[in-house]
Amino acid sequence: MRLGRSDRSYTKSWNSNTKQALGLYRLLAKNLGFWPMDCHTTKSKFLITFVIITQLWMSMSLIVLLLIKGNCGAITEFVDALSLIICGLTSVIKVVIPRINYKKMSAIIQSAVNDWQKIDHHDKSHFKTMQYFSNIGRVVFIIQMSGAYIVGFPLIVMKLPFVVNYFHLNKDESLLLINKTILTTSSNVGQVPIGPTCWIPTNMSPSIYFLYFISQSIQLFIVCSAYIGSDTYFFGIGLHIWGQLRILNNSLDKFNKADTVSKEKILLRKFIKRHDHLLKLIKYFEDIYSYIILAQVGTDVLLTCISGIVLLMTVQYGDPIVIGGLVIRIYLVYVQLFMYCFIGEKLTEESNKLEISIYHDIPWYNMDKKIVNNIKFIMMRINYSYKLTAGKMYTMNYANFIGIIKAMGSYFSILRLMFINNNE
Repeated sequence: MRLGRSDRSYTKSWNSNTKQALGLYRLLAKNLGFWPMDCHTTKSKFLITFVIITQLWMSMSLIVLLLIKGNCGAITEFVDALSLIICGLTSVIKVVIPRINYKKMSAIIQSAVNDWQKIDHHDKSHFKTMQYFSNIGRVVFIIQMSGAYIVGFPLIVMKLPFVVNYFHLNKDESLLLINKTILTTSSNVGQVPIGPTCWIPTNMSPSIYFLYFISQSIQLFIVCSAYIGSDTYFFGIGLHIWGQLRILNNSLDKFNKADTVSKEKILLRKFIKRHDHLLKLIKYFEDIYSYIILAQVGTDVLLTCISGIVLLMTVQYGDPIVIGGLVIRIYLVYVQLFMYCFIGEKLTEESNKLEISIYHDIPWYNMDKKIVNNIKFIMMRINYSYKLTAGKMYTMNYANFIGIIKAMGSYFSILRLMFINNNE
Protein backbone atom coordinates (compact mmCIF):
# COMPACT_ATOMS: atom_id res chain seq x y z
CA MET A 1 0.00 0.00 0.00
CA ARG A 2 1.43 3.34 -1.02
CA LEU A 3 1.45 5.94 1.69
CA GLY A 4 0.91 9.58 0.97
CA ARG A 5 -1.85 12.00 0.29
CA SER A 6 -5.20 10.50 -0.41
CA ASP A 7 -6.02 9.88 -4.05
CA ARG A 8 -8.45 11.94 -6.09
CA SER A 9 -11.30 9.56 -5.32
CA TYR A 10 -11.38 10.88 -1.78
CA THR A 11 -12.54 14.27 -3.01
CA LYS A 12 -15.78 12.71 -4.16
CA SER A 13 -18.80 13.09 -1.91
CA TRP A 14 -19.24 10.49 0.77
CA ASN A 15 -22.35 8.38 0.43
CA SER A 16 -24.94 8.28 3.22
CA ASN A 17 -23.47 5.12 4.76
CA THR A 18 -19.97 6.62 4.86
CA LYS A 19 -21.25 9.78 6.53
CA GLN A 20 -23.15 7.79 9.13
CA ALA A 21 -20.18 5.55 9.89
CA LEU A 22 -17.32 8.07 9.81
CA GLY A 23 -19.00 11.48 10.00
CA LEU A 24 -18.67 12.00 13.76
CA TYR A 25 -14.99 11.01 13.75
CA ARG A 26 -14.28 13.34 10.84
CA LEU A 27 -16.06 16.21 12.61
CA LEU A 28 -14.05 15.67 15.79
CA ALA A 29 -10.68 15.20 14.09
CA LYS A 30 -11.19 18.17 11.76
CA ASN A 31 -11.95 20.51 14.68
CA LEU A 32 -8.92 19.26 16.62
CA GLY A 33 -6.66 19.51 13.58
CA PHE A 34 -5.56 15.89 13.11
CA TRP A 35 -7.91 14.66 10.39
CA PRO A 36 -5.34 12.98 8.09
CA MET A 37 -6.88 14.09 4.81
CA ASP A 38 -6.58 17.78 5.80
CA CYS A 39 -3.15 17.79 7.44
CA HIS A 40 -1.63 19.76 4.56
CA THR A 41 -4.17 22.61 4.83
CA THR A 42 -3.53 25.90 6.63
CA LYS A 43 -6.71 25.56 8.68
CA SER A 44 -5.68 22.16 9.99
CA LYS A 45 -2.19 23.41 10.90
CA PHE A 46 -3.71 26.37 12.74
CA LEU A 47 -6.16 24.19 14.68
CA ILE A 48 -3.58 21.62 15.78
CA THR A 49 -1.23 24.43 16.84
CA PHE A 50 -4.04 26.11 18.78
CA VAL A 51 -4.93 22.85 20.55
CA ILE A 52 -1.31 22.14 21.49
CA ILE A 53 -0.66 25.68 22.75
CA THR A 54 -3.86 25.85 24.83
CA GLN A 55 -3.24 22.46 26.45
CA LEU A 56 0.43 23.11 27.21
CA TRP A 57 -0.41 26.60 28.47
CA MET A 58 -3.10 25.19 30.74
CA SER A 59 -0.86 22.44 32.13
CA MET A 60 2.23 24.61 32.59
CA SER A 61 0.36 27.51 34.19
CA LEU A 62 -1.38 25.16 36.63
CA ILE A 63 1.94 23.53 37.52
CA VAL A 64 3.47 26.95 38.23
CA LEU A 65 0.52 27.99 40.41
CA LEU A 66 0.62 24.66 42.22
CA LEU A 67 4.33 25.05 42.99
CA ILE A 68 4.06 28.70 44.04
CA LYS A 69 0.77 28.79 45.96
CA GLY A 70 0.18 25.13 46.76
CA ASN A 71 -3.15 23.71 47.91
CA CYS A 72 -4.82 26.69 49.58
CA GLY A 73 -8.44 26.00 48.61
CA ALA A 74 -10.93 23.16 48.50
CA ILE A 75 -9.55 19.67 48.01
CA THR A 76 -11.90 19.08 45.07
CA GLU A 77 -10.55 22.17 43.31
CA PHE A 78 -7.00 21.01 43.90
CA VAL A 79 -7.78 17.55 42.49
CA ASP A 80 -9.53 19.06 39.46
CA ALA A 81 -6.44 21.14 38.75
CA LEU A 82 -4.09 18.17 39.20
CA SER A 83 -6.26 15.96 36.97
CA LEU A 84 -6.40 18.61 34.25
CA ILE A 85 -2.61 18.97 34.29
CA ILE A 86 -2.30 15.26 33.55
CA CYS A 87 -5.14 15.21 31.01
CA GLY A 88 -3.81 18.29 29.22
CA LEU A 89 -0.37 16.75 28.67
CA THR A 90 -1.89 13.43 27.60
CA SER A 91 -4.25 15.21 25.20
CA VAL A 92 -1.27 16.75 23.43
CA ILE A 93 0.18 13.27 22.92
CA LYS A 94 -3.16 11.99 21.63
CA VAL A 95 -3.46 14.61 18.90
CA VAL A 96 0.23 15.02 18.00
CA ILE A 97 1.07 11.36 17.34
CA PRO A 98 -1.80 10.77 14.85
CA ARG A 99 -0.85 14.07 13.24
CA ILE A 100 2.78 13.00 12.85
CA ASN A 101 1.65 9.63 11.46
CA TYR A 102 -0.96 11.21 9.20
CA LYS A 103 0.17 9.17 6.18
CA LYS A 104 -0.52 5.89 7.95
CA MET A 105 -3.79 7.18 9.37
CA SER A 106 -4.74 8.47 5.93
CA ALA A 107 -4.27 4.97 4.53
CA ILE A 108 -6.58 3.55 7.21
CA ILE A 109 -9.27 6.20 6.71
CA GLN A 110 -9.10 5.96 2.92
CA SER A 111 -9.50 2.20 3.17
CA ALA A 112 -12.58 2.65 5.38
CA VAL A 113 -14.08 5.15 2.92
CA ASN A 114 -13.48 2.75 0.04
CA ASP A 115 -15.04 -0.10 2.01
CA TRP A 116 -18.25 1.86 2.44
CA GLN A 117 -18.31 3.12 -1.13
CA LYS A 118 -17.71 -0.32 -2.63
CA ILE A 119 -19.92 -2.34 -0.29
CA ASP A 120 -22.16 -4.72 -2.18
CA HIS A 121 -25.70 -4.09 -0.94
CA HIS A 122 -26.79 -7.37 -2.48
CA ASP A 123 -24.55 -9.16 0.01
CA LYS A 124 -26.73 -8.39 3.01
CA SER A 125 -24.59 -10.26 5.54
CA HIS A 126 -21.50 -8.13 4.81
CA PHE A 127 -23.51 -4.91 4.78
CA LYS A 128 -25.17 -5.79 8.09
CA THR A 129 -21.78 -6.59 9.62
CA MET A 130 -20.41 -3.17 8.69
CA GLN A 131 -23.57 -1.44 9.91
CA TYR A 132 -23.43 -3.35 13.19
CA PHE A 133 -19.90 -2.20 13.98
CA SER A 134 -20.51 1.38 12.83
CA ASN A 135 -23.61 1.64 15.03
CA ILE A 136 -21.65 0.44 18.06
CA GLY A 137 -19.01 3.08 17.35
CA ARG A 138 -21.61 5.85 17.08
CA VAL A 139 -23.30 4.87 20.34
CA VAL A 140 -19.97 4.73 22.20
CA PHE A 141 -18.95 8.08 20.69
CA ILE A 142 -22.16 9.79 21.85
CA ILE A 143 -22.07 8.24 25.35
CA GLN A 144 -18.39 9.00 25.94
CA MET A 145 -18.51 12.55 24.64
CA SER A 146 -21.68 13.26 26.61
CA GLY A 147 -20.00 11.94 29.74
CA ALA A 148 -16.93 14.09 29.10
CA TYR A 149 -18.98 17.28 28.79
CA ILE A 150 -21.16 16.33 31.78
CA VAL A 151 -17.97 16.22 33.84
CA GLY A 152 -16.41 19.35 32.30
CA PHE A 153 -19.29 21.78 31.94
CA PRO A 154 -20.24 21.91 35.65
CA LEU A 155 -16.70 23.11 36.37
CA ILE A 156 -17.52 26.14 34.20
CA VAL A 157 -21.16 26.72 35.11
CA MET A 158 -20.73 26.34 38.87
CA LYS A 159 -17.92 28.93 38.84
CA LEU A 160 -19.84 31.61 36.96
CA PRO A 161 -20.03 34.76 39.15
CA PHE A 162 -23.84 34.94 39.21
CA VAL A 163 -24.07 31.22 40.17
CA VAL A 164 -21.54 31.66 42.97
CA ASN A 165 -23.38 34.76 44.20
CA TYR A 166 -26.69 32.90 44.15
CA PHE A 167 -25.40 30.19 46.49
CA HIS A 168 -23.60 32.73 48.63
CA LEU A 169 -26.61 35.02 49.03
CA ASN A 170 -28.79 32.08 49.97
CA LYS A 171 -26.21 31.17 52.62
CA ASP A 172 -26.31 27.46 51.95
CA GLU A 173 -24.23 26.41 54.94
CA SER A 174 -24.02 22.75 53.96
CA LEU A 175 -22.72 23.58 50.49
CA LEU A 176 -20.07 25.88 51.90
CA LEU A 177 -19.02 23.22 54.39
CA ILE A 178 -18.80 20.45 51.83
CA ASN A 179 -16.77 22.35 49.28
CA LYS A 180 -14.80 24.29 51.94
CA THR A 181 -14.91 27.26 49.59
CA ILE A 182 -13.63 30.59 50.78
CA LEU A 183 -16.46 33.04 50.18
CA THR A 184 -16.70 36.34 52.01
CA THR A 185 -18.96 39.28 51.34
CA SER A 186 -16.03 41.64 51.37
CA SER A 187 -14.01 39.71 48.81
CA ASN A 188 -14.06 40.86 45.22
CA VAL A 189 -12.16 37.80 44.01
CA GLY A 190 -14.19 35.60 41.69
CA GLN A 191 -13.84 31.92 40.95
CA VAL A 192 -12.49 30.25 37.82
CA PRO A 193 -13.20 26.85 36.25
CA ILE A 194 -9.77 25.44 37.05
CA GLY A 195 -7.99 25.81 40.39
CA PRO A 196 -8.84 27.26 43.82
CA THR A 197 -9.99 30.86 44.29
CA CYS A 198 -6.85 31.62 46.29
CA TRP A 199 -4.76 31.16 43.14
CA ILE A 200 -6.33 34.31 41.65
CA PRO A 201 -4.60 37.64 42.48
CA THR A 202 -6.82 39.83 44.67
CA ASN A 203 -5.99 42.91 42.58
CA MET A 204 -7.12 41.37 39.27
CA SER A 205 -9.32 43.77 37.31
CA PRO A 206 -12.80 42.65 36.13
CA SER A 207 -11.76 42.74 32.48
CA ILE A 208 -8.67 40.60 33.09
CA TYR A 209 -10.74 38.23 35.23
CA PHE A 210 -13.30 37.91 32.42
CA LEU A 211 -10.59 37.06 29.86
CA TYR A 212 -8.98 34.62 32.30
CA PHE A 213 -12.32 32.88 32.88
CA ILE A 214 -13.02 32.62 29.14
CA SER A 215 -9.54 31.28 28.38
CA GLN A 216 -9.85 28.58 31.05
CA SER A 217 -13.31 27.64 29.76
CA ILE A 218 -11.89 27.19 26.26
CA GLN A 219 -9.00 25.13 27.62
CA LEU A 220 -11.43 22.94 29.55
CA PHE A 221 -13.66 22.40 26.51
CA ILE A 222 -10.65 21.44 24.37
CA VAL A 223 -9.26 18.99 26.92
CA CYS A 224 -12.66 17.28 27.18
CA SER A 225 -12.88 17.02 23.40
CA ALA A 226 -9.29 15.90 22.82
CA TYR A 227 -8.82 13.60 25.80
CA ILE A 228 -12.06 11.60 25.44
CA GLY A 229 -12.66 12.28 21.76
CA SER A 230 -9.34 10.77 20.70
CA ASP A 231 -10.32 7.54 22.43
CA THR A 232 -13.66 7.34 20.65
CA TYR A 233 -11.84 8.03 17.37
CA PHE A 234 -9.49 5.13 18.10
CA PHE A 235 -12.40 2.89 19.06
CA GLY A 236 -14.37 3.64 15.90
CA ILE A 237 -11.40 2.95 13.61
CA GLY A 238 -10.58 -0.24 15.51
CA LEU A 239 -14.17 -1.44 15.19
CA HIS A 240 -14.09 -0.94 11.43
CA ILE A 241 -10.89 -2.99 11.06
CA TRP A 242 -12.40 -5.69 13.26
CA GLY A 243 -15.49 -5.73 11.05
CA GLN A 244 -13.37 -6.10 7.91
CA LEU A 245 -11.54 -9.07 9.44
CA ARG A 246 -14.87 -10.70 10.23
CA ILE A 247 -16.11 -10.11 6.68
CA LEU A 248 -12.89 -11.67 5.37
CA ASN A 249 -13.56 -14.63 7.64
CA ASN A 250 -17.10 -15.03 6.35
CA SER A 251 -15.98 -14.75 2.72
CA LEU A 252 -14.32 -18.16 2.94
CA ASP A 253 -17.72 -19.77 2.35
CA LYS A 254 -17.41 -18.77 -1.31
CA PHE A 255 -14.81 -21.49 -1.83
CA ASN A 256 -17.52 -24.11 -1.39
CA LYS A 257 -19.32 -22.70 -4.43
CA ALA A 258 -16.25 -22.67 -6.70
CA ASP A 259 -16.61 -25.55 -9.16
CA THR A 260 -13.42 -25.04 -11.19
CA VAL A 261 -9.73 -24.63 -10.43
CA SER A 262 -9.64 -21.21 -12.10
CA LYS A 263 -12.43 -19.91 -9.84
CA GLU A 264 -10.61 -21.26 -6.80
CA LYS A 265 -7.44 -19.45 -7.86
CA ILE A 266 -9.34 -16.19 -8.36
CA LEU A 267 -10.96 -16.47 -4.92
CA LEU A 268 -7.64 -17.35 -3.28
CA ARG A 269 -5.90 -14.43 -5.00
CA LYS A 270 -8.59 -12.03 -3.75
CA PHE A 271 -8.36 -13.46 -0.25
CA ILE A 272 -4.57 -13.10 -0.11
CA LYS A 273 -4.71 -9.54 -1.44
CA ARG A 274 -7.39 -8.52 1.07
CA HIS A 275 -5.67 -10.28 3.97
CA ASP A 276 -2.36 -8.59 3.16
CA HIS A 277 -4.15 -5.22 2.96
CA LEU A 278 -5.78 -5.68 6.38
CA LEU A 279 -2.50 -6.82 7.95
CA LYS A 280 -0.86 -3.58 6.77
CA LEU A 281 -3.72 -1.53 8.22
CA ILE A 282 -3.40 -3.35 11.53
CA LYS A 283 0.34 -2.66 11.59
CA TYR A 284 -0.26 1.04 10.92
CA PHE A 285 -2.89 1.05 13.65
CA GLU A 286 -0.42 -0.43 16.13
CA ASP A 287 2.36 1.97 15.09
CA ILE A 288 0.12 5.00 15.63
CA TYR A 289 -1.47 4.06 18.94
CA SER A 290 1.14 2.01 20.79
CA TYR A 291 2.71 4.92 22.68
CA ILE A 292 -0.62 6.73 23.03
CA ILE A 293 -1.91 3.67 24.88
CA LEU A 294 1.18 3.65 27.10
CA ALA A 295 0.55 7.27 28.09
CA GLN A 296 -3.15 6.51 28.57
CA VAL A 297 -2.54 3.58 30.92
CA GLY A 298 -0.25 5.69 33.13
CA THR A 299 -2.75 8.55 33.13
CA ASP A 300 -5.67 6.25 33.99
CA VAL A 301 -3.84 4.81 36.98
CA LEU A 302 -3.10 8.29 38.36
CA LEU A 303 -6.60 9.65 37.74
CA THR A 304 -8.31 6.65 39.31
CA CYS A 305 -6.21 6.83 42.46
CA ILE A 306 -6.66 10.59 42.81
CA SER A 307 -10.40 10.52 42.14
CA GLY A 308 -10.90 7.52 44.42
CA ILE A 309 -9.23 9.22 47.38
CA VAL A 310 -11.27 12.39 46.94
CA LEU A 311 -14.42 10.29 46.59
CA LEU A 312 -13.77 8.73 50.00
CA MET A 313 -13.23 12.20 51.47
CA THR A 314 -16.47 13.62 50.05
CA VAL A 315 -18.76 10.65 50.75
CA GLN A 316 -18.91 11.57 54.44
CA TYR A 317 -20.27 15.01 53.53
CA GLY A 318 -22.90 13.59 51.17
CA ASP A 319 -22.48 16.18 48.41
CA PRO A 320 -24.35 14.64 45.43
CA ILE A 321 -22.82 17.02 42.85
CA VAL A 322 -19.21 16.32 43.81
CA ILE A 323 -19.79 12.60 44.33
CA GLY A 324 -21.64 12.30 41.02
CA GLY A 325 -18.85 14.09 39.16
CA LEU A 326 -16.19 11.85 40.70
CA VAL A 327 -18.15 8.68 39.95
CA ILE A 328 -18.61 9.73 36.31
CA ARG A 329 -14.92 10.59 36.11
CA ILE A 330 -13.88 7.16 37.41
CA TYR A 331 -16.39 5.52 35.06
CA LEU A 332 -14.90 7.36 32.07
CA VAL A 333 -11.40 6.27 33.07
CA TYR A 334 -12.40 2.61 33.30
CA VAL A 335 -14.33 2.77 30.03
CA GLN A 336 -11.35 4.41 28.32
CA LEU A 337 -9.05 1.65 29.47
CA PHE A 338 -11.54 -1.07 28.56
CA MET A 339 -11.97 0.38 25.06
CA TYR A 340 -8.27 -0.12 24.32
CA CYS A 341 -8.24 -3.63 25.80
CA PHE A 342 -11.48 -4.55 24.01
CA ILE A 343 -10.18 -3.55 20.58
CA GLY A 344 -6.85 -5.29 21.23
CA GLU A 345 -8.61 -8.49 22.32
CA LYS A 346 -11.02 -8.56 19.38
CA LEU A 347 -8.43 -7.81 16.70
CA THR A 348 -6.20 -10.60 18.02
CA GLU A 349 -9.14 -12.98 18.33
CA GLU A 350 -10.46 -12.30 14.83
CA SER A 351 -6.98 -12.56 13.29
CA ASN A 352 -6.36 -15.94 14.93
CA LYS A 353 -9.81 -17.18 13.96
CA LEU A 354 -8.82 -17.01 10.29
CA GLU A 355 -6.59 -20.07 10.58
CA ILE A 356 -9.40 -22.19 12.01
CA SER A 357 -11.86 -20.87 9.45
CA ILE A 358 -9.51 -21.71 6.58
CA TYR A 359 -9.12 -25.27 7.82
CA HIS A 360 -12.85 -25.86 8.36
CA ASP A 361 -14.54 -23.72 5.69
CA ILE A 362 -12.31 -24.31 2.67
CA PRO A 363 -12.57 -27.75 0.99
CA TRP A 364 -8.80 -27.92 0.66
CA TYR A 365 -8.86 -31.73 0.49
CA ASN A 366 -10.51 -31.54 -2.96
CA MET A 367 -8.33 -28.76 -4.34
CA ASP A 368 -5.33 -28.65 -6.61
CA LYS A 369 -1.99 -29.27 -4.86
CA LYS A 370 -0.61 -25.84 -5.80
CA ILE A 371 -3.62 -24.16 -4.21
CA VAL A 372 -3.24 -26.31 -1.10
CA ASN A 373 0.42 -25.26 -0.80
CA ASN A 374 -0.61 -21.60 -1.02
CA ILE A 375 -3.18 -22.20 1.73
CA LYS A 376 -0.41 -23.65 3.91
CA PHE A 377 1.62 -20.45 3.50
CA ILE A 378 -1.45 -18.38 4.42
CA MET A 379 -1.93 -20.40 7.61
CA MET A 380 1.75 -20.05 8.47
CA ARG A 381 1.45 -16.27 8.08
CA ILE A 382 -1.61 -16.19 10.34
CA ASN A 383 0.41 -17.94 13.08
CA TYR A 384 2.20 -14.61 13.67
CA SER A 385 -0.76 -13.21 15.57
CA TYR A 386 -1.41 -9.50 15.97
CA LYS A 387 -1.26 -7.86 19.39
CA LEU A 388 -2.18 -4.29 20.26
CA THR A 389 0.39 -3.12 22.80
CA ALA A 390 1.16 -0.25 25.12
CA GLY A 391 4.61 0.97 24.15
CA LYS A 392 5.45 -2.31 22.37
CA MET A 393 5.74 -4.05 25.73
CA TYR A 394 2.30 -4.58 27.31
CA THR A 395 -0.45 -6.41 25.44
CA MET A 396 -3.90 -4.85 25.62
CA ASN A 397 -6.45 -7.63 26.17
CA TYR A 398 -9.04 -8.77 28.70
CA ALA A 399 -6.52 -10.55 30.92
CA ASN A 400 -4.26 -7.53 31.21
CA PHE A 401 -7.28 -5.24 31.71
CA ILE A 402 -8.10 -7.22 34.86
CA GLY A 403 -4.44 -7.01 35.86
CA ILE A 404 -4.43 -3.22 35.46
CA ILE A 405 -7.61 -2.93 37.54
CA LYS A 406 -6.01 -5.00 40.29
CA ALA A 407 -2.89 -2.83 40.16
CA MET A 408 -5.04 0.30 40.39
CA GLY A 409 -6.75 -1.15 43.46
CA SER A 410 -3.38 -1.83 45.08
CA TYR A 411 -2.07 1.68 44.38
CA PHE A 412 -5.30 3.17 45.66
CA SER A 413 -5.11 1.17 48.90
CA ILE A 414 -1.54 2.34 49.53
CA LEU A 415 -2.40 5.99 48.87
CA ARG A 416 -5.50 5.73 51.08
CA LEU A 417 -3.42 4.39 53.98
CA MET A 418 -0.85 7.17 53.48
CA PHE A 419 -3.65 9.75 53.52
CA ILE A 420 -5.16 8.29 56.71
CA ASN A 421 -1.78 8.23 58.45
CA ASN A 422 -1.11 11.86 57.51
CA ASN A 423 -4.47 12.93 58.96
CA GLU A 424 -3.70 11.15 62.22
